[in-house]
Amino acid sequence: MRAPLSAMMALAIVATAACSHRTESTNGAASAGTSAPSSPAAAPAFPTTFDVTWQPQTVQIDAATVNAAYRGVAADGSLTFDAAAAPSIASLGAGSVVLFAGLMLGRVASVTNSAGVLHVNVTPVALDDAIASGHIAWQAPVDFGRVAFEPPPGMHRVDIADDPVLRVERWFAAPASADSAAVHYAGTVKKWKVKLDLTPQRGNLLMDLDASKEIDGGTIDVHGVGELDNLTNSVNITLDNGATTRIDFDAGNLHGKVDFTWSVAFDKEHGGDHITELNESDVEVLPFALTYPFLVGPIPFKLKITSGFAFAPTFTSKATVAQGTLHQSFGGGVSLTSDTSSGGSDASPNPAAGGAANSTSSMTSDGSIDSYGGTLSVAPLGLSSTLMLPSVALALGGPPEFDKVLAGGPYALLLTQANFIATGPLSIAACERRELNFIVRVGYKTGMLSKVIKPWSKEVYRKSSQLVMPPNIRLCQPQ
Repeated sequence: MRAPLSAMMALAIVATAACSHRTESTNGAASAGTSAPSSPAAAPAFPTTFDVTWQPQTVQIDAATVNAAYRGVAADGSLTFDAAAAPSIASLGAGSVVLFAGLMLGRVASVTNSAGVLHVNVTPVALDDAIASGHIAWQAPVDFGRVAFEPPPGMHRVDIADDPVLRVERWFAAPASADSAAVHYAGTVKKWKVKLDLTPQRGNLLMDLDASKEIDGGTIDVHGVGELDNLTNSVNITLDNGATTRIDFDAGNLHGKVDFTWSVAFDKEHGGDHITELNESDVEVLPFALTYPFLVGPIPFKLKITSGFAFAPTFTSKATVAQGTLHQSFGGGVSLTSDTSSGGSDASPNPAAGGAANSTSSMTSDGSIDSYGGTLSVAPLGLSSTLMLPSVALALGGPPEFDKVLAGGPYALLLTQANFIATGPLSIAACERRELNFIVRVGYKTGMLSKVIKPWSKEVYRKSSQLVMPPNIRLCQPQ
């Protein structure tokens, strides 16, 4: 099967360090760095607000020191710095909460000097471990023409030109303007052979994902072609009395489309004897992601855009052939508020502690089921394919080696779901029903943005359409 997948962006915004308490309206400039801070590069600017009072125990290592001394993450997971360029880092004590400006927030476990290189073992900490009170905000229009792809573990580059290494290295070194070369990856994800193309084009992002699985010659294949045209991320974070009390998250002006096809083909000699294995549900968040790291004041944040798919078949026949083609377009925005300081309406079943979880949606969508028929199955069969395209999530930023620990915060995800049932030609009343659902969910995942706000999620939009052939057969009508 080929499965649509979501993609993500990477942009590093470089700003200067902030004092203990001040208001900044800074404009971020983009660059391609991931682990290490990098020099500003030409990119659209966007407004930010940074007005905070630091916790008394917070130690700040300024941006100039970090930029001059930082050497990356060592094999043991420690941050490494040039000792000669960073005497202030050498004097850090165990247990200190430290802001490495532009790099990460952390609690120091130890500092050792090895041949002039400082190894700082740190554990990421939450915003409210370092900040007592304040207001942090931004509004960032995302230009998909300026993206850098973070290589996922277990995947490898595919030759894309006469000099593929040069082409790809150039991509990572300088995420380029519109119409830059595509990035291609191929690999295996839990028995699925996956190929992915990401192509920036006129500020948009084109995605082509193919996922296939073979069982003794029987095949399942999904092919998805998607496009993300726009995204504006707006966030307001409020801290008070040593806690992150409110987070407003908005994914606005989000437009795109996805076309996907699926097919299943097996007989008794080719995969049909493995009905049990074919019926195993596969739910995967694919390991392809684009990150959009940026600074607000001296603190790094990160937007992460990912994708995934779920495949849940129910085959009862050892000989089955089925296929489908669908189209989905969408546009609008979604927003959410996690608030521990006051009550509110539209509360989630698992609202933020002592407060409310609110959500709104201005999303619209239009879908079509473009094929039916062509099914061959001795017995009834069913199939549900769900594509997550995309998931947009916010988290504290830092070197990619700390991603799993730093992950957690507000998110929005868009799901395109195709359901299919067929009674089989030997049924008393042979028929097919095909359904297309477009679903939007928002929520909050526990992470380093707040130690207080609890996880919650809510569906904020759903639109469904269906096709029954022949239309008058009750057996295939929704129950």
